[in-house]
Amino acid sequence: MRRSATQLTNTPVVVAPFSRIVVLITGREHVAALLDCVAGWAQAGARVRVAALAGGPSDEETGTRAAQGAFRRLILSATVDAACETLVRCGIEADPEIVELHESERQTAALARAMCAWQADLAIGAPSNPVALAGSTERPVLVLPQPFVRRCPVPPQRIFVASDGSAASAVAVREAARVAVAGAALRVGYLACDPASARHPEDFDAVVLEAQHDGDAASHAIVEAALQWRADLLVLGTRGGHEGGRWRFGSVAADVAQRIVLPLLLVPQPSGHASLAAGSRIH
Repeated sequence: MRRSATQLTNTPVVVAPFSRIVVLITGREHVAALLDCVAGWAQAGARVRVAALAGGPSDEETGTRAAQGAFRRLILSATVDAACETLVRCGIEADPEIVELHESERQTAALARAMCAWQADLAIGAPSNPVALAGSTERPVLVLPQPFVRRCPVPPQRIFVASDGSAASAVAVREAARVAVAGAALRVGYLACDPASARHPEDFDAVVLEAQHDGDAASHAIVEAALQWRADLLVLGTRGGHEGGRWRFGSVAADVAQRIVLPLLLVPQPSGHASLAAGSRIH
């Protein structure tokens, strides 16, 4: 069912040119906080798809379990409809979608399939494997910590982007600069490399992060540096589900996503095509 946005006085603040946003509802997120975030990231005139993941039916389900599944689906549909109505009241056009799991399909693959089918340019939510989702769809994923440890302003005024000097990191730095509103502070944290020699498109405030060459130490250094700087948003590049999709210091993006306590924007490095199969391979 199509919902048309009404013209209200509280139109959303333009943060970045995201015109097609998918809101992911998997049961892990705080829906009200998620929708507040959407209103800040949506471009004027943007379209939003509120997508909820439904569990696949089982041939072995008893009558009681089938009834419980039907009840959960009703609750899920009501949540999606309420979210759409909330966005419409904010002047944002929104459509509902219940994403069905195909036989033997994993959750990440189902969400990736829905994102690509709708041609979303940003996903917002708390998916279980955001790195694989970003990599397999080649679309940015804004991960919201659950539950929120502290409330971060939207649009973000202090953006911290981590880099290891790789091409994937350069893509993240460019995206961080693109989403920054006028007056926002942007800092680049270079992980054990010289900021003077790093190749990035702009000259930003920079700090060198010292960490041992393993993923856990690197992710800890990134998160701690972002929090000490009082960042509102952490940006990180990733190659996600692609072959060799790891930083030189290990699977840092996945480690950061597991421990993050502020919004995290995962920016995938384009490969020229999106591989939906990657979502089902990574776990």
